Amino acid sequence: MIALSLAAAPLAAAAQGPFKEVGVGVIAGDPIGGTAKLWFDDVYAMDVGVGFSGSTVLWGDFLYHAWNLLPPIDEGKLGVYLGAGPRLETASDTQFGIRTMLGLTWRLSRQPIEVFAEAGPVFRMTPSGGVNADGGVGIRLYLGSAPR
Repeated sequence: MIALSLAAAPLAAAAQGPFKEVGVGVIAGDPIGGTAKLWFDDVYAMDVGVGFSGSTVLWGDFLYHAWNLLPPIDEGKLGVYLGAGPRLETASDTQFGIRTMLGLTWRLSRQPIEVFAEAGPVFRMTPSGGVNADGGVGIRLYLGSAPR
């Protein structure tokens, strides 16, 4: 949580640059840790994070959001997203894999907050191979963003 706080200022500055919005938060699940979402536009974003799943885990997913698949709601917007990207676990035998995520996101309209849930397989690209799963629920606060 301390690292997430230290990262907030540079991420807020990044929101002024090439990104439309930047949100920082936490995810509870496997892995558990800190997450940041960097929006390129209303549909595409990058999710990066650092967490723990027996050892330190780093990930970065490119995400596509579909905002029209679910019925409209009274408060905010509800959407579905798909994503994929690299995952690195720094165990005694470092493991590299490709995460594929399916998620549900709720952006509140009166607060700069996103609540989300995601899950998906991780395809290990190491000699032992195999498939694991990542998933969790989380919340992000959007820095310098107006409510939607």
